[in-house]
Order: sequence, then C-alpha cells, then structure tokens
Amino acid sequence: MTAPRVTPGGRWTGYHGVNGDHADVNTAATDLINILDAVEVPIVVLRRDFSVACFNRAAADVLGLSPSDIGRASRDISVFAGCPRLEQQCDEVVAGGAASRVDLRDGDNWFVVRISPSTSSGRQVTGSVLTFTDVTAFRASMSSAIYERECTKTIFNTVRDPLVVLGADQRIESGNRAFYTMFEVSRDEAQAAPLYELGNGAFEAAALREQLEEMLAGSRAFRPVEVDDVATAKGRRALTLDAHPLSFPGHSERRVLVTFHDITARKQAEAAKDLRSEEELRRSEAFLARGQRLSLTGSFSWKVASDEIAWSDQLYRIYGLEIGVPVTLELVRTRVHPEDVALLEEMVQKGREGRDNFEGQYRLVMPDHSIKYLHVVAHATRDQDGRLEYIAAVQDLTERRTSEEALAKARSELAKVARVTSLGVLTASIAHEVNQPLSGIITNAGTCLRMLDTNPPNLQGACETARRTIRDGNRASDVITRLRALFSNEELTLEFLDLNEVTREVIALSLSDLQRSRVALQSQFAEDLPTIAGDRIQLQQVILNLLRNASDAMADVHDRPRRLAIRTELEAGDRVRLSVRDAGVGVNPRSMTKLLDAFYTTKADGMGIGLSVSRSIIERHHGRLWAEPNDGPGATFSFSIPGGPEGDTAIAPVARQP
Repeated sequence: MTAPRVTPGGRWTGYHGVNGDHADVNTAATDLINILDAVEVPIVVLRRDFSVACFNRAAADVLGLSPSDIGRASRDISVFAGCPRLEQQCDEVVAGGAASRVDLRDGDNWFVVRISPSTSSGRQVTGSVLTFTDVTAFRASMSSAIYERECTKTIFNTVRDPLVVLGADQRIESGNRAFYTMFEVSRDEAQAAPLYELGNGAFEAAALREQLEEMLAGSRAFRPVEVDDVATAKGRRALTLDAHPLSFPGHSERRVLVTFHDITARKQAEAAKDLRSEEELRRSEAFLARGQRLSLTGSFSWKVASDEIAWSDQLYRIYGLEIGVPVTLELVRTRVHPEDVALLEEMVQKGREGRDNFEGQYRLVMPDHSIKYLHVVAHATRDQDGRLEYIAAVQDLTERRTSEEALAKARSELAKVARVTSLGVLTASIAHEVNQPLSGIITNAGTCLRMLDTNPPNLQGACETARRTIRDGNRASDVITRLRALFSNEELTLEFLDLNEVTREVIALSLSDLQRSRVALQSQFAEDLPTIAGDRIQLQQVILNLLRNASDAMADVHDRPRRLAIRTELEAGDRVRLSVRDAGVGVNPRSMTKLLDAFYTTKADGMGIGLSVSRSIIERHHGRLWAEPNDGPGATFSFSIPGGPEGDTAIAPVARQP
C-alpha cells in the first residue's frame, strides 16, 4: 500500500489504498482520490477487519488523521474510541448491505456518522464508508431546544381536548393533562402502553390500527373515526379521533399526534332529533294515508330497469287487491278494461322511452263487473345510481265521472227542452204571423180564378187580385225576416285571435263528452300561425259542431279505435286551416256536395241546420268550409280563413243559430 504523501513543507498531496508506488496508480484511482479530496465532508473507508483503508483531506483536517493511521485498526485511533459501538454498526452494515447511522463525540466536537457499505468492482462488499457530519453547533443549541420543548409541553397542557403522541409501535410516548384526566391514568401508567388498551378496548373495535399504520408508514391521509361507548372518568362517552404526523429535529422515527373530541352531547342531540323525526315521519305517513283515502288517490313508484313496482295501501284498495300482494305489470293488466289495454301499453312505452312526465286515463273492470275510471300522473326522477324511476299518483274518478255524466245528461235534457221550447215559440210565432197573409193569398188566388172563369173574363179585376196576391206574399216574407231578426240577428264581436288557443278551449269543453263516447282525441297545432280577426264564440261554435259531428259519425264503430284528429296549419297567402278527421262510417261521395246545404242531414234525428250555419259563419269570415272522404275510413271537414293583414278586414254581421 502506498500511503498519502506530504511535501517537505507538510502540505497534503493525496492518498490511496492500493499497492505500488504513486506513479503506478492507474488513472481511475487517481480520479477517485481527486474526487474524495474535493468533498468537504470527512470520509473514511474501513476494511472488513475495521482497519483504515483510506480517508480524504477533510478527514485529515477535521478528525486529525495522519498517513500513519492507514492500516491501523479503527479502535486504536482516538477519534473512533468515542463510539464503542462503531465496529458492531459497521459489521451489521457489511452483513446486511443497508446503511446505518451513529452519534460520535471527539472531545468537544459531536458528529453524526453515516455508515454505508463499500463494494468492489465485482459488487462484493469489501468494507464500509463512514461519512462524518459535524453537529457540534446543533448540540450547543440543545439548551434552546429544551426550552422550546418545555414551552410545547405547557401549550399541550393548556389545550382542553385530550392529546397523545404515539410512537412507531403505536404505543403512548406522552400526552397532555386533559388526556390523563379523561382516562384516569398517570403519566407512568400510560407510558409505553398501547392505545387500544384504553377505554375498555373501545378503540380496538374502532379499526384505528390500519389507518395509524399507514400514517406511520408515510401516508398523511387519515379519516376521523367516531368511537361510541368509551369508558372515561365522566362515564361512557362518544369520541371522535383525529391524527396528524409528527417529526422532531434529529429524530428519523415517525410519530403520530392523536386528538380526542367529545361528541357525546352532539350524539344525544342527534338521537333526540332522530326520535322526533321518526315520530314526525309516522304522523306524516298517517296524514298522507288519510289524505289519500279521502281524495281517493293512491301512489306508486316504478323502477323502469327492473320493473319493480311499489304501491301505497290506498292504491291496493282502488284496484281491489289484498294489501302487500307483489305488484307486476301483468297483474295491473288483469284489472284494466279490455278496450283500454292499448292506452295502458302506450303509457308504459312512454315510460320506457324516458319521458320526463306522462299522464293518462283508463278504466278498470272489477270482479263484480263494475267499472272504475282512473287518472294517472307520473313524474320521472333518478335514484342514487342514476337509474330511471317514476313517482306517480293515481286518482279514482268514478264518483266524479258518474256525477259529471248525470250532470251532463241533465244539461243535455235541459238544452233539448230549451231548444224544443224555443222551436215551439218560433213555430207558434211564425204560424200566428204568417197565417193572415197566407189566408189573403189563398183568397186572392180563388178570386182571381173566378174572375178569369167569367164570360167574358174580368181581366182587370184578375190583374188587381194578382197584385194583391204578390203583396201578401211579400208580407209573409217580411214576417219571416222580422222573426229571424227577433230571435238571432246580432253583429259579431271582432277581436284578434290565436286559432290554436280558440281550438284548445273547445277541446277542453268537449273532452268529457268525447271520453264518454270513448273517442281518443289527437291534436296537432302549428307553431307559426298568424293571428286572425273574428268572433271567438261563432268560430268556437263551428269547431264544436265539427267535433260533435265527427264523434257522432263514430258512434256505431266497434271494430277499430275511435280516433279523432284535429289539426291546424298554415296555407299559402297567410291563410290558416283547421281540419277535423274522424274514423267513422264516412259519407257517400254523391252526397258530399249536399252536406252543407240547409236542412240536409245524414242523421236519423238531424235537422240539417248545423253545417249550413257553420258555412255561413265561415263565409262571413271571408273563408270557406268543405268536406272530403279519407283514404281509409271516415271523412275530414276543414275550413280556411285569412290571417295576418287580411284578418282585420270588416266582417259582415252573422246570424246566430237559435
């Protein structure tokens, strides 16, 4: 081995631990020597037998090593004598291959020595490398650290919440006064005791161990843990535990600070609130059940994906089923009227398509063959997994429908009586007023004949008699005109109208009659219609007449659905059209041109007045009314009237139908 050389003036010139003269050292060794000398931290290399292999210039300057120390056993060198465990630490590093550290004192100087394995070019451990860090100044400041520690201790003891510091083995290292008071233990009793032995083992059941192990391993994530029924000096308490990692200067071992928060009062308040909530919930459910029974309204939920259906008790009563029976769509279908199964299927399909809301009406056939009328309204929502679910209300309209039908029948009878009475008054008036001029006409005609039969004929008298006959005929016409004016002559009230809105009002008035006739109404309204100027009542009279005629045309249809379609659309020239299409028995094409004539009817009990009056109203609105057969069953009646600039033109007075 060639020892480090010193010039005659004592200047350090380098060292190495290989055999041969310095001139024979290879370039790599020379580079290594230069690198070690450039490091300001003392570095010493020991062989496996703990003898000094080499050191750098900083080690010579700081530790006082000299060239004569190379090859000597480390225990024989004074600077290493301050650390009697050095050889044992080096031996463990060489055997295990893992770095270690040890504190070393050299006189008044303190060093932290890091021990790392030294390997050869063949990756075999040949010894250990010692790196020295001077911590003398840090040791000198320990008095201030002790002061800070005492301050920290004082702060801990002033905190009202219990605190405890756990070591790497999750044993108690220290705590504050509140902690020792809560668990009635002294500092000595708690020292090195496992946290899980406190509180009669309540913390063991709280599954804290795994989270604390993760935090001690370097994870900072900790989810606060609630622990109920913990035995403390104040009795059984509910606590929340939180944890934070701790580190201290000069200590590599991790620690954890655990805090305890007493949440007993909050838990008791929540329990009391839960009891009140349960009681309020029971009362609310009772009120809801009573309200559903009084209003004859049931409710249900339907999970579309699984077809899971839950019914309220009232809905079971409406369907006449035993409460608690599992509900399926097939069970529901067994109660639905055969004619309304298609309506139910249509609502189910709307639900499966994900409509936000849907509603409809259908009938039930009960075991005693009685009929119930139901109205369902469903609202779409999503459960916590995002799956579609409907919450719906079902109301039993049977009593209301029965009352409405009775009322409608009474109104119809009353209207019929009123019409008959009005017709009787009109007939009596016409007979009374026209009787006299008709008698004069007959008398004059007979006189005229007698004058012509004389020989020679009295032509002058016959002419005068003929003139009197004409006078009495004009008088009869004037009487009829005057009576018509007396009963119905009234000018229209003009206003700007939305034909869609006017039509919807008529549908609302007719819906009950259409449903009673089992007619399914479909509407399609154009969005871009211009306003029109006209008489709202007269136009609604026309639309109502078309709807009733379409419904009457399907009264004898039993082999197909009774569908009635009403539609508005925009025509060329800013004209608006309304069409009513039925699926009835249709109209004979040869009679199509006569349908709008006065007193022409295809009904057994018709008077032939409605369509004639409707045509008169539409024509006074500068429009036209016509009918045409469908490609399939039924017919379509339409009218077209001007809109936009032409809609505010003057409209002639129209006689109302008596």
